[in-house]
Amino acid sequence: MRWLPAVLLALAPQVAGAQALVAEYWANSGSLPPEYAWDVTVTFRDDGSVALRHCKGYATEGPGCTQRGGKVSVEVLNTIRDAADAAGLSQNRPQRAPDDEIPIGGGAAGGAVWWQNEKIVLPGFPAQADAERVAAVLAVIRDAVPDRLEKRFIAGN
Repeated sequence: MRWLPAVLLALAPQVAGAQALVAEYWANSGSLPPEYAWDVTVTFRDDGSVALRHCKGYATEGPGCTQRGGKVSVEVLNTIRDAADAAGLSQNRPQRAPDDEIPIGGGAAGGAVWWQNEKIVLPGFPAQADAERVAAVLAVIRDAVPDRLEKRFIAGN
């Protein structure tokens, strides 16, 4: 156990250098045969870095998944934050639709925003009262994905 402090000290710069999350967008095809199934996740960090992970079939790693990275400006991140603020997400968190209102088998898109280091989930199937404001924030996040990261992945292909 004498090595533990040395390991923690070695990892400290990596942890300290980690950038906080700003937003996340995810989408998937729903339950389809593996040759047609896909899912994608895009994350935005407060240093402007963007990471896109696209998986085909039901792969979770390896050759079935590709990862791409990019950058966005502070203005783009602020647009996401402004949309979340305008939607009142921190004061009135969106709720998930009741189970009996969620379609079975179809694709979905959802995400999250981080407000003062707290994650606010944007459900793929929000309650009817929250649907419009969740859709508005998800649209801003989706539009913030740099073209270079191949928006076709988040358009459902």
